[in-house]
Amino acid sequence: MSLTHLIAAGDILNALRWVACPSSALHLYSLLRLRLRPSDSFCFAWRAAVFTLKPLSAAASLPLLSHFHGHLLRSNLLAHPHVASSLLHSYSLLSPAAAHQLFDQIPPATCNLYVLNVMLASLCRSSELDSARAFFDDLPDKDVVSWSTMLACYFSRGRLADGLALFRSVTFTTDIAVDYFMLATLLTACTSAGLLSPFCRAVHGYVVRGGLPASMHLGTALIDCYAKAGCLDYATRVFARVPNRNVMHWTAMICGMASHLRNNEAVQLFEEMCQRRVQPNEITFTAVLSACVNAGLVEKGREFFKLMVDDYCIEPNIHHYGCMVDLYAKAGLLEDAYEVIKTMKMEPNVIIWTSLLAACKKFKNLEIAVEGMEKALALEISDENAGLYMLISDLYAMGGRWDDAMNIRRLMEEHNVWKNRGLSSIKVDGPQGLSSAAVS
Repeated sequence: MSLTHLIAAGDILNALRWVACPSSALHLYSLLRLRLRPSDSFCFAWRAAVFTLKPLSAAASLPLLSHFHGHLLRSNLLAHPHVASSLLHSYSLLSPAAAHQLFDQIPPATCNLYVLNVMLASLCRSSELDSARAFFDDLPDKDVVSWSTMLACYFSRGRLADGLALFRSVTFTTDIAVDYFMLATLLTACTSAGLLSPFCRAVHGYVVRGGLPASMHLGTALIDCYAKAGCLDYATRVFARVPNRNVMHWTAMICGMASHLRNNEAVQLFEEMCQRRVQPNEITFTAVLSACVNAGLVEKGREFFKLMVDDYCIEPNIHHYGCMVDLYAKAGLLEDAYEVIKTMKMEPNVIIWTSLLAACKKFKNLEIAVEGMEKALALEISDENAGLYMLISDLYAMGGRWDDAMNIRRLMEEHNVWKNRGLSSIKVDGPQGLSSAAVS
């Protein structure tokens, strides 16, 4: 085999690695197969097959995948574990039943732990949780991927108790080294379930004792957990000790500050982040704009929104527009708020209209309110947002348009929409224990 031939095949293989179009991938694959000789290295063929399967999976075409499957069988490439696992993964995304059928046909010699873990992930992705656990229990040599996959499966299905029991099992009954991915999965699940401060400290202690570095996912999960627990001092300490902080760490910290109304600190963090040339994302801007709304920092909010669009070329979403409307509305800049709504590239939702109309009522601006009310009434208003009807009714009454106000009341009756009465809960320590009463 000549050196020129090897280089040409290598170039095609490298191009195939990055192609995203299924037809282009198949064309390059066919071209490479034509270039290969019987004496050529087998690694070219199986690597090309693995690279081709990625765009074919993204195309979500089961017939196309089945057609390529037939070629892999005829060329005996399916005997390679990497090809078998890649095809198995592709089928699991499109048809779990086809993935199970393929797995049953894979020869035992090909079915290594990598292939078994892909099959486990396929079972976890489907609705067969009991089957996934039975398959997991039957694995002869489980590795950290096997345990992490099963753990993530339990947490994604809300089976927190089973997940925690599995985590205890891996830590106390095996020699598997718990990695950052498993701990990040555990933290995220427990944060979602409301197991915050004590649990977060326990996991953090485990990380410190084990000498695990606060990697991207683990550091972010720790910061997020402490922030949601209200332990911002602990979150700040973790944040300060993370080496090479990226956008995820900064965003988690800014979100934590903004959610606990430490708005000036959120703004300062954002400005420091930009000075350090860490590029913010959509979530970062949502957090810092929310901080500006809470603190009434109109000029800062205006500056950050312009920065997002002009400097970072981020297309504003409904949350960004909602923040700007809320920011202007609360400051009494109703014309600016309404201008944002008119320039939005998507339809404003009930929350945005409620924000504007509430400000119109507060600042007694009926001119903008009339235009907004007509458009808001064209939306489908759910029971959760029934207060918008009451707000519109109050605005009509404030303008002396009593007939329109009564029409809104009738409209509420027709749609069977009523504003829920306010309730508050009072807990009383009585002689026979703790009791509670609701007051309306």
